[in-house]
Amino acid sequence: MNRYKVFMQRVQANAGPAANFSFQVQAVNAQMAKITAEAQYPGYRCINSPVRVI
Repeated sequence: MNRYKVFMQRVQANAGPAANFSFQVQAVNAQMAKITAEAQYPGYRCINSPVRVI
């Protein structure tokens, strides 16, 4: 498992209080990190490719 930093952007107005935020998620690869992050925060979209944190 690797740790990735993902940047989330709100795409639905009623999704939550934060418009944009970033956090770290553990996943096997960058594609799974993006899917995991979007599943944890419905109404938000990962607009950039996740960046691996060393």
